Amino acid sequence: MTTAVAERLREITAQRLDWDYVLDEAAAHSLGPLLDRHLRAMASSDGSNSIPSSALERLKVTSRANTVRCLFLTAELHKILDVFRSDGLVTIPYKGPVLAEQAYGELTLRDFDDLDIILRQRDLAKANEVIQGLGYKARFPWIVSSGAPPSLAPGEYNYRNDERRAMVELHTELTLRHFPVVPNLDELAKHLAAVTVGGREVRTFAPEDLLPALCIHGSKDLWARLSWIADISELVQRYPAFDWDRALRTTEIFRAGRMLHLGLALASNMLGAPLPEEIRKRVLGDVEATSLAQDIEEHLLSRDENEYSAGQRFQFRRRMVRGWMAGWRYSVRLAVMPVEEDWETVRLPAWLAPLYIALRPLRLLSKYRSRRQDHSEEAS
Repeated sequence: MTTAVAERLREITAQRLDWDYVLDEAAAHSLGPLLDRHLRAMASSDGSNSIPSSALERLKVTSRANTVRCLFLTAELHKILDVFRSDGLVTIPYKGPVLAEQAYGELTLRDFDDLDIILRQRDLAKANEVIQGLGYKARFPWIVSSGAPPSLAPGEYNYRNDERRAMVELHTELTLRHFPVVPNLDELAKHLAAVTVGGREVRTFAPEDLLPALCIHGSKDLWARLSWIADISELVQRYPAFDWDRALRTTEIFRAGRMLHLGLALASNMLGAPLPEEIRKRVLGDVEATSLAQDIEEHLLSRDENEYSAGQRFQFRRRMVRGWMAGWRYSVRLAVMPVEEDWETVRLPAWLAPLYIALRPLRLLSKYRSRRQDHSEEAS
């Protein structure tokens, strides 16, 4: 935290704040550990008593619970990776505890509640056997059955262990649907980097490959969490020798240039992330990305923020890909591609699975119409 930011924080906390709202928002945006660290450091450095003790105590309790959770999930990750490795499966741990170490340098500074592991689609059947052998149950078992059609690839293969209160999400090139092009996992696996997580080394995406992937992930959900922006800001600051040329090459392979610019614009504008002059000019030169960043920033900082409508989400995604036709193709593809909620709404036999493409837009229109009606009723 810079001196200027620390001073501004003192000015804000000296005001009469709705601390329940502040802490609720910190939890919603997965920023509790960072807020706890900086508020506590500020209070101890200048003897400030402007922060209510009840707020600090609540942060302390939630941060302690997060620490326990982080340590448990890290141990669980190593156990799962060990078994996958012994069965000859090539996997790439992603986000969660790995990102905490990569971007923040400390396992417990990032709030996460599940584990994400990437593997090749052709290895999914074996991985399904292995993960269920560890006590996890598939959320949608029929999707991983041998007779499931390829069109039923979900947003992620979700597994839960209710007894241990743990969740694992397996991703493949087919589930990473928000990438403008299907990622070549075999090629990415050739350039993995070693990261020490919980005292043990794992192989994961190099920072230069991770940056565009994180920007695609944030864009997927319209940057609904401030923590996703913080991940970008911390990642680009943590590596002094960050190879921007390589990051740009990876981004071009993914055809995610605008998503990269959007993520960097948010990190720079909202969190003051320093960018090399050449990169800063690239970001500012993408007028559409800077416009999107401004819209998202206003939405995030609005106390009365409402969920984006189906139409707004469609238009946002269209604008996130360069090229008029390419943007429309990308947005239409995501609009009609079935996801888990579609399967939960109605269960069709495998031979009728293509009908989910027609049912999905109808479900989305019904979903967002109902939410708009609920908001209208609350307002009245």
